Amino acid sequence: MVSTEGSFPLGLLRIILEWRKFILRFVMVSTAIAVVVSLLLPKWYKSTTSLLPPKNQGLGGIGGLSTLLREVAPGAAGGLGQSTETYNYLAILNSRRAAEAMINRFDLMKAYGICDSSIETAIEGFHDNLELEVSEEGVIIIGVYDKDSLQASRMTNYMVDVLNQISIELGTKEAGANREFLERRVTENKSALTAAEDTLKRFQEKSGLAVLSSDQTALASSVAEFYARKIKTEIELSILRKTTGEENPFYGQMELERNELSKKLSTFPELGMGAMRLYRDVLIQQKIMEFIIPLYEQARIEEQKDVPVVLVLDKAVPAEKKARPKRMLLVASVFLSSAILAVIIAMASVRFRAFRKEHPVLYGDLAAIFKRGVARHEAVRR
Repeated sequence: MVSTEGSFPLGLLRIILEWRKFILRFVMVSTAIAVVVSLLLPKWYKSTTSLLPPKNQGLGGIGGLSTLLREVAPGAAGGLGQSTETYNYLAILNSRRAAEAMINRFDLMKAYGICDSSIETAIEGFHDNLELEVSEEGVIIIGVYDKDSLQASRMTNYMVDVLNQISIELGTKEAGANREFLERRVTENKSALTAAEDTLKRFQEKSGLAVLSSDQTALASSVAEFYARKIKTEIELSILRKTTGEENPFYGQMELERNELSKKLSTFPELGMGAMRLYRDVLIQQKIMEFIIPLYEQARIEEQKDVPVVLVLDKAVPAEKKARPKRMLLVASVFLSSAILAVIIAMASVRFRAFRKEHPVLYGDLAAIFKRGVARHEAVRR
């Protein structure tokens, strides 16, 4: 008996020996069925392609910033890290939009045998046959399964096209938003610069004062430099807020820098209402224009970019051998699990017979209850 404490191994061995014929037949039948099923399962082939994100891309491929963001906030793009950029690419590859593009291009409804034309079922089926992996070096590996090895390679290579198309579109949209923002600032600063120059000119014509002292010019230039740096930092904060959010560590750093510049500006003496103040206003607008015009031109370039955002390291080719089903693994798994299940059934049978022998009255009551339940169920069915 297995119930004796400390005799479990011997009891288990005894059960296996007593039930060896049943266990052997059960395992052989289960394994034979597994072999037949594995031979009937269709062959699936896997094609892979390796992608290398462009160096120093920053957010350019996804967000349309690239050089622009690095010029506005040096270190911000790099601070986000290659992992963030890679996860953006993975998000696109796993997106519903990418899946629908693949389904429509390769008629996967028919390929997957979806009779009810359910797009959700097709998307689920495609994702089941899609594998995405990122190596330690940051290389993105795309793998697609299909029953046709040539079709699998075509689908894998087309995934790269889908990634580039969506990335370029998203980048263009964000670059367009940045361009519009900077365009408004350029227009505002051009108007402010023209107004400041006209005001200074009228003051000089009215007062007859055309030249400032060297000390006055130096002070006005210093104030203008600090004020332009403050405006530059505020523009950087605005772009970062729209692209990466306030949780970006560089956002807090720039906000601190802006506050320090404001404190510094408050220490400068008032310049009065004369030529010195008007001259300072002109310098401020000139400094701002020197900074913002290159950013605006860069945003216009980013908006028109249509170059691929990822580089193909290894193009997908038709697989020579099937990738699944793994018949040996399937048969071995069924063999092991059926052996364990057969032993459990044998042990349960032994315990059941022991219970019937040790508690005949209770067994009889339980058997009667079971019979009444079966009879009631049959009556309901009739």
